[in-house]
Amino acid sequence: MARPVQLAPGSLALVLCRLEAQEAAGGAEEPGGRAVFRAFCRANTRCFWNSRLARAASRLAFQGWLRRGVLLVHAPPASLQVLRDAWCRRALRPPRGFRIRAVGDVFPVQMNPIAQSQFIPLAEVLCCAVSDMNAAQIVVTQESLLEHLVKHYPGIAIPSQDILYTTLGTLIKERKIYHTGEGYFIVTPQTYFITNTNPQENKRVLSDESPRMPTSITYLDTESGI
Repeated sequence: MARPVQLAPGSLALVLCRLEAQEAAGGAEEPGGRAVFRAFCRANTRCFWNSRLARAASRLAFQGWLRRGVLLVHAPPASLQVLRDAWCRRALRPPRGFRIRAVGDVFPVQMNPIAQSQFIPLAEVLCCAVSDMNAAQIVVTQESLLEHLVKHYPGIAIPSQDILYTTLGTLIKERKIYHTGEGYFIVTPQTYFITNTNPQENKRVLSDESPRMPTSITYLDTESGI
């Protein structure tokens, strides 16, 4: 199992609320977290009569901003303790236009990584590759698809021609991709499936390199103009 990864060290959270006059002037728009952080630092670094608080405020780092007015700040332990003491003595100054409702410690945030398997489904890789090539307006043939896999998916075993042919055919039957004289394309919500009533009249022979599509279905894509 992968070791936990620490995303954020311990920090202080300041729960803020806007003053009524500021709410009326600013409407419903909420100020950005970094702007609030700078205003908080500015208010406390100007406490020249309290050199410990001014110095601690100058060492603060912006940790994050949660909607509804929660500012997360980080600093060396001694500086954080100065802020705690200032809050307890009602000496901690709020950012302009706000009132501090509460201050508290936030425990370190860590992430437990989820392990990935070594197996990558070929069908998934092919769909991703076709989609990327479509977006880049690269003609997708079996040959260009293999070249794309070699270049952009170095970690997978390159399929043989027979396996590629079979997998593409399965994806076509599952209506995940389709093929025209211009190559392979991903089926999108803009792709229309027209089921023909008489398969004998609509048999379609694709290029020699492509799997045969169901003869009773025609694919039209509004984006590619097919």
